[in-house]
Order: sequence, then C-alpha cells, then structure tokens
Amino acid sequence: MKRYYFITIFTVASIAINYFCSYLAGLIAFPLYLDSIMTIAVSALCGLVPGILCAVASNFLLYIFANTGILFTLCHISTAVVASLIFRAEHKKCVQNASPLHENSGNAKPTDFSYSTESFMWIGFIAAITNSVLGDTISYFFYFANTTIPQVDNTVQGIYVVTKNLSFAAYFGGTVTNLIDKVFSATVSLFVYRASRKFIQL
Repeated sequence: MKRYYFITIFTVASIAINYFCSYLAGLIAFPLYLDSIMTIAVSALCGLVPGILCAVASNFLLYIFANTGILFTLCHISTAVVASLIFRAEHKKCVQNASPLHENSGNAKPTDFSYSTESFMWIGFIAAITNSVLGDTISYFFYFANTTIPQVDNTVQGIYVVTKNLSFAAYFGGTVTNLIDKVFSATVSLFVYRASRKFIQL
C-alpha cells in the first residue's frame, strides 16, 4: 500500500514539475522544452503506466494553459516507452547475470536494485531521436514547422534564414534541441532517482 501512495504522489508532483518547468522556460525564453524533465524518473521508480500518465497529463496541461499542440503528446509518450524498455532490459540482464548487487528475482520491484547511469544516458539519447522524428514530423506537417514554443521556434527560424529550407530547418533545429533537452532531462531524472532511492523504502 505504501508503494501505491508513493507512486501517486510522485507521479502527480512530476506532472506539476514538467508543466511548470516548460511554462517557465517559455517565459524566460530558455532554449529547451523541459516538458519531460521528470518523466524518465517516474518510469524508473514507478513503471511504464505512471510514466505514460505523467507524459500525457503534462502535455495536456501545456495544451490547455500554454497552447502546446496536442499531437506532441506522442513525443512525451515515446520518452516514457523508451525509458521503460531500457530499464526493463537492464533489469532482465541483471536477473540473468545473478549479480550479487541486484535482486535475483524476476518479480523484484524497480527499487530493489539500482539502474545504471549508462541506462539513463541511453534513454536520453534514444528519446531525443524518437522525439525529434515524431516532433519534427508533426511540427512540419500539422503546424507549419511551428512547435508553439517560441524559444524553440526562434532556433528553427534562424536556421531557415540561413538555409532557406524549411524542412531542413525544422528537422535539424528540432534534432539539436531535442538532443540537449533529453540528455539534460535524463541527467536530472538520474539525480532524482538516486536521491529518491536513498530516502524511500517501498
């Protein structure tokens, strides 16, 4: 029962953090999305379903209050799915190797062992690719290369001024922004994950 309380509170708090970080980034023209800064941490500590819930709810709030395109929810979901798949693969590998540092059981909870820094970084890198492909395609075909996030759109517009190629500007600008954003988010989630595991016992 304690675990379910933690999952609920942590997921709700993460949704709020995702929303406010992205909203504040827009206000101060910070050149990153910051809309999934806690999604990877939720996936690590709570699992796939809370991770997807965090992703969907975060984007829904941004859709209502910050005019973010609702179709970009797919990008958020992809981050949670990528995180869950990589964490699950690491868990399976640890069980198969029967490492003394990990729980030797397929039923072990995510907090019974520690995910590696490498996994978080791979999640950031792969999520950047999936977000870039999905987000840039959605932006280009449905929003005329407009992400509805001014500080990011400025990057695309700057590249377009130089290249005069809207497709290249949308995809290149989105890829670079996503790479930095998702690696940064993965790093934040890693520190949150490590800190949370020290102070909770589920």
